[in-house]
Amino acid sequence: MISFKATLYSTVLLGAATLTAPVMAATFVAADSLPGTQACMAVASNKRLTLLRTMKDLRIDKHVISKKLLCNDLSVGDFVTLYDLNKSARFLNIEASTSTSIRDLAKANKPLVVIMAGSK
Repeated sequence: MISFKATLYSTVLLGAATLTAPVMAATFVAADSLPGTQACMAVASNKRLTLLRTMKDLRIDKHVISKKLLCNDLSVGDFVTLYDLNKSARFLNIEASTSTSIRDLAKANKPLVVIMAGSK
């Protein structure tokens, strides 16, 4: 009986932890292997180190990414705001916290696959 209670409690705790864990709202898939798409995928990774390595490999700087790159026909500022890529925005010195929007929370928790295409 004790093992049954222990199993029941651990199942309830694991289930509660799973429900409260954050869910990645979008999965990004590269449409091609062009340099613009590679840069957009690095921004979408939301990881400073990945973005830094990609910038070094492509020999581009922050100014080119933040001012001239288009990801899915959006400026990088609009792109990082749309997908909540706060770490990439902070690294690129893009102010992403000044906009106000209303979000459907039920829609935000559903996985979304985004096909990425960068500037040509």
